[in-house]
Amino acid sequence: MNKLLTLAATAAIAAGCTTAGEHDQYVRTDTALCTFHASGNAPLTILVEASDAWEAVPMGSWLKISDKTDGSFVLTAEDNDSYTEPRESTVELTSGKAVKTISVLQLARENDSPTYRTYGAYDMGAAMSPGGTYTYGTRHILQPDDSYHMYATFFNLDTGEVTEVGPLLYGSPLQLEKPMAVTDQGTAFIYGADNSTVAISVDGDYFHPALPSGNHRSPNVQAVSTDGRYWAGFCWTDVATYCDPVLWVDGTAQVLEKPELNYRQDAAPHQVMARGISHDGSVIYGTQWDNLATGMIYWKDGKLDVVGKDLYKVTPTEVDLGDGTTVTINLIERGIYAFAELQNMSPDGKWIAGTYREEAIEGQTIVQCNVCPAFYNTETEKTILLTDYPDCKAVGVTDDGLGLIAEGTQQMSSGFVVEIETGVNLGNCTDYIRDTFGITVNEGYITYIPPSGDRCLGTMMTFSAMGVGFTQFSISPRPAN
Repeated sequence: MNKLLTLAATAAIAAGCTTAGEHDQYVRTDTALCTFHASGNAPLTILVEASDAWEAVPMGSWLKISDKTDGSFVLTAEDNDSYTEPRESTVELTSGKAVKTISVLQLARENDSPTYRTYGAYDMGAAMSPGGTYTYGTRHILQPDDSYHMYATFFNLDTGEVTEVGPLLYGSPLQLEKPMAVTDQGTAFIYGADNSTVAISVDGDYFHPALPSGNHRSPNVQAVSTDGRYWAGFCWTDVATYCDPVLWVDGTAQVLEKPELNYRQDAAPHQVMARGISHDGSVIYGTQWDNLATGMIYWKDGKLDVVGKDLYKVTPTEVDLGDGTTVTINLIERGIYAFAELQNMSPDGKWIAGTYREEAIEGQTIVQCNVCPAFYNTETEKTILLTDYPDCKAVGVTDDGLGLIAEGTQQMSSGFVVEIETGVNLGNCTDYIRDTFGITVNEGYITYIPPSGDRCLGTMMTFSAMGVGFTQFSISPRPAN
């Protein structure tokens, strides 16, 4: 707990001054020296005894005096935003010709510096729980017999505790590869080589998510609610390339409504997947995977709709094949897209982040143009396009409307933080991290900020003999001792 630390509380008698015919003049306090933390300080009441009326004046602009009585005053200190520079000042008290000085120190924020962690040792990066309590990753250790041992690893960002579940022999009975989601209660959903996810808890328990009724297989949980009751994802069907969007409520699976036509409006959709869920489970977003028509949809209070429906436009277009014949295709003139991105929704379900693009015909080829980040408001059902960031994509959004943007659309190594409704650029992600958390990150972009705002999950490029890859990093408050 951050609270005022009083280093000295001894009564000190100020130098008095006496002249003939005058009574003794003095001013005393019960504190001669005090220290404040960088932030989170409680007000300090200082007792005063003086021969006559007295005044107290803070000599630093970051110090404030209030609630003055005949025998006391309250001293408060504004937060010190510096991570490197402590500061000193004084409070001067006077009563007649008597003077008393109280020394005041304040620590720099480096004493309360957040924890920075990278997940390069975890083969497929890391996932963060909705409230930011846990991050989770899986590492694989090659054994002398060329088999692998898996370690499911939970990082409790509040306590600093790291829990490894394992070793587990790969494929017997679990295959743990890519972390998809982890609950604040400590249950992780991990995708494996068997094309489905398994749930494993910090206590070492595991289970396979239930299947909905009908011909379904291979459950895939992609996102979870804050209380852990609601999970969103999809299940494959008996038809090899088809899958249905699924919502699990208290472990029971139900298929969500599917669009009648795919995003290009020319056939029934093959693959419809739920990808993210709001913290209360009321809003879910998803994607349709049919060749290049990977548009975004969402369910709000059970009702299916199109992300960016206010600008979504599909137009039948005749294309000359060059041999005297033509073919009509449905051109998506305007649409909002996402691929396999998770946590592209604000925790409260108000905002959904995606990528806006337009299609055009060049000869006989569909080309993509005018790509930029897009943020859809599920309350107003309106889309805001940030056209000042061409060829970038929106990868996350906060409850208070901060848009998280990745620079580029494929191999992204940097990004921006922008106020969606005003368009104000709060800096690139590394600057935002430095200014907000005091952590210097050489490169990377932020993908998720939980409602507390005091932590984040990000992605950065990695380089090895295997080529260019990506890993996650997290920043969180330093755990309490």
